Amino acid sequence: MQNSSEFQYIAVDTIHESATNPRRTFDECKLGELAESIRTNGLIQPITVRPNSQGFEIVAGARRFRAAQLAELFSLPARIVDINDAQALEWQLVENSQRVDVHPYEEAQGFQRLLDMPGYDVATLVEKSGKSAAHVYARLSLLQLVPSIAEAFSAERITASHANLLARLPQESQATAYEQCWRKDWQDKEPHLLPAKHLSAWIQTNLYLSLAEAPFDKDDPTLNPPAGACVTCPRRSGFNTSLFADVQGDQCLDAPCFHTKVNAHIDREVAARPGLVQIENGYRAPKEQRPGAVRSGTYREIDTANQNPDAEPIAPCEAAKPAIIVYGKRVGTNLTVCTDNNCPIHDPRAAAKAAEHPAPVMPPAPPAETEEEAEARKQQHEEQRKAHEAEQERRAEEFKQQQERQEQEYEAAQTKRDEQRKARQATFDRIIASAPASFTANQLRVVLRAIVNLDPYTFADDLAEDIAAENENEQRSAEELLLATIDATADEKLTVFALRLALSGHVGIPRENEFDFLTEAEAAFAAPQPKKKAPPAKEKKPTLVKTSPIKKAKVAKKQIAA
Repeated sequence: MQNSSEFQYIAVDTIHESATNPRRTFDECKLGELAESIRTNGLIQPITVRPNSQGFEIVAGARRFRAAQLAELFSLPARIVDINDAQALEWQLVENSQRVDVHPYEEAQGFQRLLDMPGYDVATLVEKSGKSAAHVYARLSLLQLVPSIAEAFSAERITASHANLLARLPQESQATAYEQCWRKDWQDKEPHLLPAKHLSAWIQTNLYLSLAEAPFDKDDPTLNPPAGACVTCPRRSGFNTSLFADVQGDQCLDAPCFHTKVNAHIDREVAARPGLVQIENGYRAPKEQRPGAVRSGTYREIDTANQNPDAEPIAPCEAAKPAIIVYGKRVGTNLTVCTDNNCPIHDPRAAAKAAEHPAPVMPPAPPAETEEEAEARKQQHEEQRKAHEAEQERRAEEFKQQQERQEQEYEAAQTKRDEQRKARQATFDRIIASAPASFTANQLRVVLRAIVNLDPYTFADDLAEDIAAENENEQRSAEELLLATIDATADEKLTVFALRLALSGHVGIPRENEFDFLTEAEAAFAAPQPKKKAPPAKEKKPTLVKTSPIKKAKVAKKQIAA
């Protein structure tokens, strides 16, 4: 039970910061703003301190203390509490975790300091901080980052989402995965940070290995004795489901260990079955190949494990042998192969040849055919020929009619989509034409949702192309052009520009089951427009269409993506 006093003013030179404060970084710009506020209004919220041999140690309020020093205050309002070291660290952690601007890595370091003290575990941290267990585990995992990546994260060169994905990997894999966070496109001077979903997809494809598909026994600790059995290994997603809630299935995160166990499994299979055919399912240097192994395709696979139960059973043959894949796709998988390339059972060409030239069997001599029987047989053959020709003509006519229907349906669909595109463009134009001078709360939510769902790589291109359409010599990038346009736009036109920026990427026809943000915007912005009589059409002179560099870049980007 700690004792506390009402706040009182304490001389600034008797106050010092705590060495255990989780917050280590302070935004100098924001400190300056706070100092200016303190000069004008004073320090409204007192800091919290505790007495020690050096004076008073800050428990909560290090940022306010620094800003007060910049404001050149001589004394500060403070609440004095009498608490021990563990309680002080706990107060500091909770106080910082309740602020949105504390850096996740600093919060993780604060969690770890408490765990290093007696009587603290994750459940206690959850209770004290008010955070979920998944949040605490995610923060603690950040301490597994290698120093170079931890430094990049602290400097905010990557986001917390990137850092959490990297921290869950073995440290020897983090540097390789970190390189996948960045991409340098042809127009970039420096690589730019990709969204975390790209890193997640790369990790799922290259570093996560499904234990459900492992060919070895996951309960066997002898395949790789230093690592032990997979079921008790912490380097798999199923070991801590709170930390890997977004990962499907039980995934191995230690690729070297996984491959060591696969090779050990293969060695055991080959030693136990000397006649086992070894198959290399992919090319590698001859010195890396297993002695006696054959390339994939040398023998025909006749494994019946996944055979369709409704299909005809595969007949055995004398050349069938057990095999195992020792390299490449499906490595470690056992199967059965036919080692006879001319097998009349499993080789289609040999089987067809055998069927064309069966062993000669002398048929019995046919009975003598009378003239009446010969004439009847000839007439029957002629009727069959005519019926066959009629059937061929009928099928050809049906095929022709089907093609015509498909062409008509395609043209109708194209016409419909063209009409939809024109209608959506007209809707977009009406929304822009009726844009208000300022947004209501509902309209602002529509704009923000539309921005969140834009393609991060192409959303600016459409609007920039429209702005640059009249200047064929425009050489600036889409981002540069839009930023310049924002600076040049009058204040009363900024809402119109924001609306165009948010909705330009949603004018196209949405895919099936995709939310239509343009329709939502129409309900929020577009006022009913009176119908106007269309003016008589004037004959237009043909004009040359010149493509701006931005449009060319956009087309090139789509071609590269395709």
